[in-house]
Amino acid sequence: MNTFNRVVVILLLLATIIVMTTVLVVPRPTIDVLQQWLWDLDMNLSFVPPLTLLVVGVALALLVDVVCVVLIWLEVRRRRPRAIRVRSISGGQAELTVDSVSRRVEHSISQLEGVISVEPNVLGKRRGVEVVIGLETSPEVNVPAKTEEVCQVTREIVEDKMGLRLRKVKVSIKHAPYPIGQPVVSEPTLSSPEPPVVPEPTPHPPEPPAAYEDV
Repeated sequence: MNTFNRVVVILLLLATIIVMTTVLVVPRPTIDVLQQWLWDLDMNLSFVPPLTLLVVGVALALLVDVVCVVLIWLEVRRRRPRAIRVRSISGGQAELTVDSVSRRVEHSISQLEGVISVEPNVLGKRRGVEVVIGLETSPEVNVPAKTEEVCQVTREIVEDKMGLRLRKVKVSIKHAPYPIGQPVVSEPTLSSPEPPVVPEPTPHPPEPPAAYEDV
């Protein structure tokens, strides 16, 4: 139903853009064309018997009314929560709602270090569950390590503790901004070691020549 609503809204907006642009840019020619079209329509309808015109009009009105009523009912009706069947149940059948899976995944991941907020989106598929996680973390977090940790926790929750089959996990990480006034800590870079400093030898004063005694 959401896809249908989007298609209808897009088509209505496109039609509004075309009609309003034409009317506002060239109003007089547009009015002339509309008057001519209405005049031709009135001339054609004048040849139709009144009873036939009444029956066709009532049928078309009923068709439009039924379609509109059905669409209104689909919009306002209370929808049943989407459920996912639990596997490995002997002698019975169990189902979990998508909201229950989302809340449990959100609670477990929010306990991890460096996680600020979690927005999971659970999609129930025919062969399992797909989980898309929007994650906001502290700016100093290690992205590869945190992604691996989130995927592991999600798999443990969905498969081991909830009995569902996990098809895919997608993690989208957004860093929180640094606090104002806090310097950005850059990671240390490896540099080549400097050669050791060899001290220069200190010069020694020359020894005085040896004195010889006459025998």
